[in-house]
Amino acid sequence: MNKDAPTNLTKEARAYLNKTEQIRGYTLDMHRIMAAADFEWLTEYNKFIEATYTGQRNLDRKTKELLQVVVETALRADVEQIQEHIRLAIHEGATPREVLEAMEAVIAPMGALAFRRGLQAWATEMDIDT
Repeated sequence: MNKDAPTNLTKEARAYLNKTEQIRGYTLDMHRIMAAADFEWLTEYNKFIEATYTGQRNLDRKTKELLQVVVETALRADVEQIQEHIRLAIHEGATPREVLEAMEAVIAPMGALAFRRGLQAWATEMDIDT
């Protein structure tokens, strides 16, 4: 797991978090907290995520990650959260230019303030000094 898991996790919960990280490419604090606090809820939540995000349907993972980038940018998520999905999009085959163009394509409905946050995440991930 990319961060220390709570010490009170069951062996099953620990294995589940490791599997989640392998499938998604990351785990969040929310996953680790819920693995300790309400493992049953976490497994049900992950079924939903698998059906809508990580599972293979008609959209490939690259497209889904580009969508994650633009939606999280529009919602002004933390820069680090946006960066995580930029990394995943590139890992799944997107070029840095495609990630930037995805954000540019939705600047009108998203707004310039939100775009600036996504641009900051992109520039940091591309090692562009700001």
